[in-house]
Amino acid sequence: MRINKGMSVALCLVASTAVAKQDKEAYQDCILSSASQAEDSAAASIMTNACHRLYIDNFMLSSKDQDYFQCLLDYLPDVKKRSAAVQVQQTCDRKHRSLFN
Repeated sequence: MRINKGMSVALCLVASTAVAKQDKEAYQDCILSSASQAEDSAAASIMTNACHRLYIDNFMLSSKDQDYFQCLLDYLPDVKKRSAAVQVQQTCDRKHRSLFN
């Protein structure tokens, strides 16, 4: 059986849709439990992005990236200053995305 190019593209789109699962309820819960507690606007923005990447825009998200975004959500809610938010972000990045881990 031969599959034409158009059929291949359609099959890939269906398969990618199944992998990129949007969980809007989990996204909303993530925002409510993490970003809503933030005292610093930079931390709130970083956490909102982390929630979005984990629960909405998660297509092709590696396990290292998942761990990175979860690290942000674990440690940023208590941040009170922008400089601390940057430190947490950099530390999570080194811990979970470094090539040497």
